[in-house]
Amino acid sequence: MHKIAEQCGVKILKPDLHRKSEGKTKVCFCPKTLKMIGRAHGADHLRLVLRLIVESDGNAGELQMETITAVSNVVLSNLVEIRADLFDDVNLGELRAWAAAVKPRLCTTVAALTSALLLIFAGPDLVLPAPAEPDPAEERRREILRKSRANAKRRRLRRDAFVAAAILESS
Repeated sequence: MHKIAEQCGVKILKPDLHRKSEGKTKVCFCPKTLKMIGRAHGADHLRLVLRLIVESDGNAGELQMETITAVSNVVLSNLVEIRADLFDDVNLGELRAWAAAVKPRLCTTVAALTSALLLIFAGPDLVLPAPAEPDPAEERRREILRKSRANAKRRRLRRDAFVAAAILESS
């Protein structure tokens, strides 16, 4: 992992040293994330992910856990053509901050950032599933259920009217 990061010009530091090296670019404080991605998908995948981030315009300092994982997810999705200039027009820092701010309550920043990147690069036609054709059997079940509820309501109204008439007659 350290050798791969070194090949990409990235220095890996422990998370406790984060404050001491503020302002330095190409420094990563998430060795566990790099190790996890390297073990799960191989050294070549990790090298590609680091290079895509570090070698893009203005994103060299964005070696955060969320960003690294999201870029890895984009590469693994096979929805995007991976090329060297892929992230040149995207400010990963701003996009990560946006994803953290707008993510739904039960959604992670990584998932929101991955979704945003896929929507930017692949477009909604490839990312969002096509609406399914309505199932005729399901439509029929819904119609039967709707009619059943309407009939039950009518029966209740008739029963209540009968009870009310019986009460009025007995008084």
